[in-house]
Amino acid sequence: MEPAQNSQVSDMTGPEHGAGGPCALDRADASSPCAAAVAKQRSLRVVYVLNDGMKSAMAISPESGALQCLQRACDAESALLTTVAFGRLDFGETSVLDSFYDADIAVVDMSDVFRQPSLFYHLGVRESFDMANNVILYHDTDPDTAQSLKDMVAQKNTASSGNYYFIPYIVTPNHEYMCCESDAQRRASEYMQPNWDNLLGPLCDPLIDRFTSLLKDIHVTSCASFKDTLLNDIRKAREKYQGEELAKELSRIKLRIDNTEVLTQDIVMNLLFSYRDIQDYDAMVKLVQTLEMLPTCDLATQPMIQFHYAFALNRGRNPDLRVEI
Repeated sequence: MEPAQNSQVSDMTGPEHGAGGPCALDRADASSPCAAAVAKQRSLRVVYVLNDGMKSAMAISPESGALQCLQRACDAESALLTTVAFGRLDFGETSVLDSFYDADIAVVDMSDVFRQPSLFYHLGVRESFDMANNVILYHDTDPDTAQSLKDMVAQKNTASSGNYYFIPYIVTPNHEYMCCESDAQRRASEYMQPNWDNLLGPLCDPLIDRFTSLLKDIHVTSCASFKDTLLNDIRKAREKYQGEELAKELSRIKLRIDNTEVLTQDIVMNLLFSYRDIQDYDAMVKLVQTLEMLPTCDLATQPMIQFHYAFALNRGRNPDLRVEI
């Protein structure tokens, strides 16, 4: 599997927070949430899933051209683009899951129909984290597949809380990348000849323009400085410490969570991922059981948290706590 490529690195900083009060995780009798953290404006974070790792990004292929269009749009809008390999995402590598689930916008190319179920699953997890903006690309070579994806996106936007964008694209004989979203545009593109690029222009938008318009319409609205700082500190702890030292550092970070409003699903999942990496299954169990006792918190009932809770119960040292999955 190819390593994830970071085209830009976001250095998220924020005000330092001390342990100004008792930790919400250790204050199970709390009856009301504290005031929300102050929002902090920052650059959009965009993540793109490479279907074939670095080879697909470097090769001359429709996917590499679409990725270049996205990179140029991100540069124009000062957005931070990160690429991750599909194999590492599907394997469940902690750092890759973190990058994908935490991005403001996730972009996936579903031209490979065999990878669609896995990609839709991970997009659904993002949706459960309230990371609603998801972009589905498709190199428009098969009208039936394009229509099926279009219908699925329309259904998701109607039945779920997600905000899905379907962007089918074509590559003209002159190697221009165009976005053809309507049926009329798609039919016109099927009869392209090398000298028809100028005629297709009024019917289809350049793919880079479609990306730029989308980035302008999406704003950072759901992140607060304290939450960003906590997530960043958890990631740094994973990089710096291992084993027992990491467990102690995670305990110190938990003490800084002094209200339930910044105790979000992505922070809990990052803690669970970190404990899983060092096989501290008892800490995973204790974390979820403490969440269950918080009267104003329903995070323990979330499917992803329940899955990792059951996993930890079966792997933990106490055989009396084990359950059947």
